[in-house]
Amino acid sequence: MEQQPLTLRERQLEYLRILKELDRYCTENGLRYYMGCGTLIGAVRHKGFIPWDDDLDVFMPRPDFMKLSSYYQSDDFSLHTIRNDMSHPYLFGRLCSHKVHSVFRGKPRYDFGIDVYIINGAPSTSEEQKEHIRCVFKQKNRAIKLNRFRNRLVALKMWPFNSLDFTLLNKQLFKAERLFEKYDFETSEYIWPFGGGRLIMKKENYGTPIRLPFEDGVFFAPEHYHEVLTLGYGDYMQLPPEDKRHPYHKGIFYYN
Repeated sequence: MEQQPLTLRERQLEYLRILKELDRYCTENGLRYYMGCGTLIGAVRHKGFIPWDDDLDVFMPRPDFMKLSSYYQSDDFSLHTIRNDMSHPYLFGRLCSHKVHSVFRGKPRYDFGIDVYIINGAPSTSEEQKEHIRCVFKQKNRAIKLNRFRNRLVALKMWPFNSLDFTLLNKQLFKAERLFEKYDFETSEYIWPFGGGRLIMKKENYGTPIRLPFEDGVFFAPEHYHEVLTLGYGDYMQLPPEDKRHPYHKGIFYYN
């Protein structure tokens, strides 16, 4: 019998299992994290996943993320970053499950996970912020082009290697990473919770993490989550039009 891909709900439940693992490790080791993006909207508006959402997003202050990426070890999960995975094409981490896989050239690839975005320090003045954003996006956009080039070759079955490792892409991502590291999170008044957007805000909006219900658990969220969501989404309690209520991400995944 041919193996069937995970359904949307099966994906959500596996994401939830990964979130519980992150929460366990962060709680035991004093690390801060916050639910973010559609996951935070889901917690506030639905007490769980947005029904059609097909990913899960959290944010971590850079100092906490660096500790997580340096010390986290598990037989059942792995954290992928540009520091330990030459194929990883993002400026954030992904905590992946070893219970679920995709397939690349007939072999399992363990890239199913929750996105762990980084909250970076940011400059205080509007002019400095605009220049900082410009410089970061200059480097990021170059990385995007390299990733698209690789993905195009893979789609055309012209990628010449047995892995997706791409040294040139990795080096480009580190150029953007060094720009983020210029501003210390702990001493900055402003922060840039970088999920790909340009929104810089006062650090006090995130404040001390508080727990909110999400599915069958309670997980950390920004202290002033209403302000964070309003800055990012406007009226976040308003449901989108029905034709926008569908999964966003591509990818086919299977249980092992």
